[in-house]
Amino acid sequence: MRKRLLPLSILPLLAAAPAAWAFDPDTPVGEKPEAFPITLGDEEDTTIGAAFRTAFGLEKGAPAEAAREIDERTYHFRPVAIHTMENGVAVLLSVGSLEDAGHSEGGVNAVHYLKGSPTGWVKQGEWIDVGAVGTVGNGATSWAFTGLLAANPYLVTSGGGVWQGCLITSAVVTELTPAGPVDRGSFTDAMGSGAGIGQTEQNYDGRIVAAVPGKSFTVGYTGTKAFKQQYVLKDGKYELVGQDRVPGC
Repeated sequence: MRKRLLPLSILPLLAAAPAAWAFDPDTPVGEKPEAFPITLGDEEDTTIGAAFRTAFGLEKGAPAEAAREIDERTYHFRPVAIHTMENGVAVLLSVGSLEDAGHSEGGVNAVHYLKGSPTGWVKQGEWIDVGAVGTVGNGATSWAFTGLLAANPYLVTSGGGVWQGCLITSAVVTELTPAGPVDRGSFTDAMGSGAGIGQTEQNYDGRIVAAVPGKSFTVGYTGTKAFKQQYVLKDGKYELVGQDRVPGC
């Protein structure tokens, strides 16, 4: 049997670039690393009922829904997303809606920290009124977990509504610290007008497109005009640098 020999001209290239030929067992095959822009979604995870039942103290097999009275108002919660942090703690996001709410009344979001055990989930902590909510009694209408903003993961939630034909929504960035979630600031992630009388037709959509972890992030806007705005962490809150270029309603 004849053996095929590599041309001598390619041997120096192989020696100079061993990484290109090495297999890294710590890199998941087929899994893409997280990248900008950070895109929020509204698809609800239907497989996290067990975590929700533990979080709200429901019996095994009970429907994944719970009522909680807050400030003499009853909110109805349902689970929407879960994320496991590097320390093994799972972060459950649930949104609570308020029935018979007025236009200006928002819903509420709940965050629970859970830990897995041989017998199932164990609740580590509960925090109510976290992140952004919508109008007419709605909780967050879209969300995303991300590891691109700091050493700790972040939860980004969005909510808003329509006022006399003008749509505006805001996104809240929440740091998921080991001690619990902390809201660190907000930015306008959508604005649209033109449906109301005398309104100028315009629209803007904003997403986080870059970040210096733990220091700042940049929101890129598309729509009527394209531009970027930077937010810098100062005294525990992200603050806009300069004047806000997104028009209000």
